[in-house]
Amino acid sequence: MASITTGGSTSPGTFATEVSTTVLGFGTPRTIAVGASSVNLALTSTCRFVSLITGAGTHIHFSVGVGAQTATSSSHYLRTGERITIAVAPNTNIAAIQGSAAGTLFISELTD
Repeated sequence: MASITTGGSTSPGTFATEVSTTVLGFGTPRTIAVGASSVNLALTSTCRFVSLITGAGTHIHFSVGVGAQTATSSSHYLRTGERITIAVAPNTNIAAIQGSAAGTLFISELTD
């Protein structure tokens, strides 16, 4: 029997060991032309998940949050060809800036 510890106490029980899958559909496709200055993009106000991939010749830095965002070289990092899927809050904006060369950040809004 497996056990789990939360909040300082351990409880025995049975826990799912299979991979959980959430099926998401495609929403609005978006792009950001990534350059030397940060570019902010507002997502659809009801969007809850996004998939990000960069087609840039180099990595990009990005910032995600409610309201206008500014990406800097200290922001989150996404390598060329790397794809991530993240949950976002209502009224989210995404900003991006290039690493060392211009390119494109492709954003797929996803629906649940």
